[in-house]
Amino acid sequence: MADRIERHHWRHYFGGIAVVLLVLQVLTGVFLALYYNPDMIQAYGSVRDLYREFAFGAWIRDSHRWIAFFVFAVSIVHMVRSLLRKDFLNYSQRTIWLTGVLLFLPLMALLVTGFILPWEWKAYWFMEMVPNYLESIPFVGGALKTLTIEAFTLNRNFIAHAVILPVLAYILIEFHILAKMRKRKTGISMYVVKHAILSAPFIIVIGMLAVRIPMPTLDPEMIPMPLEGTNVPSPEWFFLFFLRPFEKFEGFSAAFLAFYLPLLLLLITIILPYAFGRRNSASFQNKTNGQSGSSGFRGAIGWLVKPASLGVVTSIVLVSIIAGGSFSVLYVQVQESPTLGCNSCHNISMGTRMGIPPEAYKDRNIVPLVDDSKWMVEHWFYPQVAW
Repeated sequence: MADRIERHHWRHYFGGIAVVLLVLQVLTGVFLALYYNPDMIQAYGSVRDLYREFAFGAWIRDSHRWIAFFVFAVSIVHMVRSLLRKDFLNYSQRTIWLTGVLLFLPLMALLVTGFILPWEWKAYWFMEMVPNYLESIPFVGGALKTLTIEAFTLNRNFIAHAVILPVLAYILIEFHILAKMRKRKTGISMYVVKHAILSAPFIIVIGMLAVRIPMPTLDPEMIPMPLEGTNVPSPEWFFLFFLRPFEKFEGFSAAFLAFYLPLLLLLITIILPYAFGRRNSASFQNKTNGQSGSSGFRGAIGWLVKPASLGVVTSIVLVSIIAGGSFSVLYVQVQESPTLGCNSCHNISMGTRMGIPPEAYKDRNIVPLVDDSKWMVEHWFYPQVAW
C-alpha cells in the first residue's frame, strides 16, 4: 500500500511538505528565541532590535510568520485529500487519522501564543480577545476566562509557545507519520529529502513574501497607514476567522458560529473512522493493496514525469475546488483585516501609553471596552470608525 501511495497519490505530498515546513519553523523559532526577551516592557524592543541589529533578523522573523500560514494551507489540502480518498474507512489506520485531526489544535494554539509574544498593541488586543472567546464555551467559559486573565504572563506564554506546544505537536506527528516512516527501508531521512525538493516552490514564495510584506516593527521609523495590510494574507487570519462572528452576531448565535459549530465539525471528523471504519476496513485494505509501484526518491521523480490519468486529474480538480472553497470562505470573512496597521496609532513615538500596552492590563475596570467583543472586533477591522 505504501509503495502505491508514494508513486501515484500526489496529494500525500502535501502532508510531507507540512512536515518540512514545520522543521523550518522550528529552526527559525530557535533563532528568534535566542533574542527574545519575555518582559512586558522589553519584549517589543527585543523584537524591534532583531530588525535593526541583524542583517537577516527581519527576514527570519517574517519567514517564521509566513511559514505558519503555509503550514495551515498545505495541511488543509492534505486533510481534504484524506477525506475525498476516504482514508477514514481504513479502521486499522484510525490512530493516524485521529492524530492528524488533533494536530490542528496545537498548531492553532501555536498561532495564538506566537501572535501575543511581541507584546505590542496588536498582541495586546489579541490577548484580550482570547479570554472573551473562551467565555463563549458553555458551563466553564466564565471560569476559563478568569483563569486565562489571571494566569497570563509573557513568560508562561513564551514557555507554552516554545516548549509545551511544540512537544505536544511532535508527539502527535510521531504517531501520525514518523513512526511509520521509520519502518520503511529509506527511513525518515529520504522522506524529508524528497519532500524538501517538492517544498522548494513554497519555500521560495515564503522567502519572497517575508521580504515584500514584513511586519512593521521599526517604530517610529516605519509607521504604516491605519488600514495597511487589508487584503494581505497573513497567519493571523486563521484565528481571526473564529472571532468574526462576535462582530456580526450576538448572544448564542455568535457563540454557535465561533465555538459550537467548529467543535461539532472537529468531533465529526474525529469519529469518522470509528463510525464507518470497522466494517469497511478489510475492503479498504484489499482495494489499496491491489497495485504497487516504485518507492523512495525514484517514485517521486516517476510521479513528477508520469502522465496524469483521468482519475488523478479528477482528484486534483476536486481537491483544488474544495480546498480553494475553504480558503475563499476564510478570505471573505477576514480579508478586510488591517493586519499591519495597528502600529500607525499605537507606536512608541506617541508615548509609552500608546506605544506599550498598559501594565494594568489584567484590570478590565480600567478599560471596560475590552470586555465588549463586538467593539473589540470592530476596532480591529475598522480602527478608523470604532475607537
